[in-house]
Amino acid sequence: MKQGISYIKKNTPWCILFFCCFFSKLVSAQVEFKLNDSCLIAQQHIYNFQFNEANRILESQKKINPNNIAIDWLQENTLFYKNFISEDKKLFEASEKKWAQLISNVHKKQFNNAWYRFVLSEMHFHKALIKLRFNEYYSAAGDIKTCHQLLKENKKMFPSFLADNKTYGSLLCVFSTIPTKYQFLSKLTGFEGDMKQGLTELETYIKSDQTYKEHHWIQKEAVFSYAMIQHLLNKNSDLAWQITQENTMDYQQSVFSNYMRARIAAYAGLNETIIETIDKKPNIKHHPFPYMDYMMGLAKLRKLDLHAAIHFNTYIQQYKGQHLIKSSYRYLAWLNIISNKKNLVELHYNNCIKYGNSQSEDDKQAFKEATETTRWTAHSIKARLLFDGKYYDKALAELNLISPNEMTHLKHQIEYHYRKARIYHETKDFQKAIYEYERTIELGENQSYYFAAYSAIYLGNIYEDKNQKQMAKTYYLKAKNGFKANKEYNNSIEQKAKTGLKRLNEI
Repeated sequence: MKQGISYIKKNTPWCILFFCCFFSKLVSAQVEFKLNDSCLIAQQHIYNFQFNEANRILESQKKINPNNIAIDWLQENTLFYKNFISEDKKLFEASEKKWAQLISNVHKKQFNNAWYRFVLSEMHFHKALIKLRFNEYYSAAGDIKTCHQLLKENKKMFPSFLADNKTYGSLLCVFSTIPTKYQFLSKLTGFEGDMKQGLTELETYIKSDQTYKEHHWIQKEAVFSYAMIQHLLNKNSDLAWQITQENTMDYQQSVFSNYMRARIAAYAGLNETIIETIDKKPNIKHHPFPYMDYMMGLAKLRKLDLHAAIHFNTYIQQYKGQHLIKSSYRYLAWLNIISNKKNLVELHYNNCIKYGNSQSEDDKQAFKEATETTRWTAHSIKARLLFDGKYYDKALAELNLISPNEMTHLKHQIEYHYRKARIYHETKDFQKAIYEYERTIELGENQSYYFAAYSAIYLGNIYEDKNQKQMAKTYYLKAKNGFKANKEYNNSIEQKAKTGLKRLNEI
């Protein structure tokens, strides 16, 4: 008996050690999604664009628990936002290996949890957004297709998990009005859009009582997507601003919220709010975000504040991509037109021709204008800028200093009537607005400028608001199909026309 007891005592530590080691391996191998306090701090750094700080925390956490996919998700978020605000092709190319590694890591950690497919869908969606920015359409389509499949599977398996609504709803909205030029993306992805369903998906998630810490920033992103869609696709800038204002009360503490608030304020035409918001951006050191300078420059320009030049020059110097470079030089040229520094005007227009690319509509406009021999007058530029800042009385006063009969260039005559129409429209003098829009179409129908086609869009808007559906349909169809000579803002015009027709249930 004693011998038996002695044997057990002698061997008990080994047995316990073996059991503990075995159990420890089982526990450590268990995959989970867990945003602990350290991860939440890292996430806050991400949305303040403090990527180095975030990565230091996440690398440390990964050593502690390599099977927590929340860490992979946050590392991918860091990668996405760094590429998103930089728009640097070299950075993206250098990031692709890391991106693939993170996606592969999560793929291998399969477990029956809604967060698993959500994380993977977000990784593919983010990568697609950056690829689209660099015109890698076919590769982006593959990522969107994978994202869509993962979201469908998750919705079927976990119908009460609402975080999926953010991306799924956004895709439904965007693909519902995709321009003809990009219809091939629908075919490649097999994705069919539905604006009404997409907005419902987003609204359901935004309005849900998701008090869990995991949802805070996802819901904020959903609000941003919803606001962008309401403005750009659904003709509801007031709602876009209202929901943004409610959800960015932390704009003095969060760089992301500051950007989001300023961006939607710009769409809502709240020029003073843009300046006030960016002025109160958190005073922290973060990754360069030159677009904030571009927005500030444009807001000050719309007040005819010559200090706008500082911000455009900062954007040009700090930005590593190609977008809005031509636009920035164009605005520098305008600043010198309105300040009567003619010797610098052509210098900036020449730089506009030489630098950047012409992929965005703003850059196309800038390049086309720079190559023309006839320049805008100071009064025309002031009127346009003041209108864009919603300083309507001042804009109309500038236009009233111009005699259209004295204009020698047809483009300037067309723009004069278009600008008056826009002022009357925004100040709800609809009779005068209709007259000026029709005059714009009469003069510009067979020209390459956007003024006539956009006039048809706005006439459609007016008649839609008046519930004169047949007239609205006529103008939306005209905007979509009737201006074959127009070479400007074609995708935007087609998208707005399609959205208008869908609201009328005509397509």
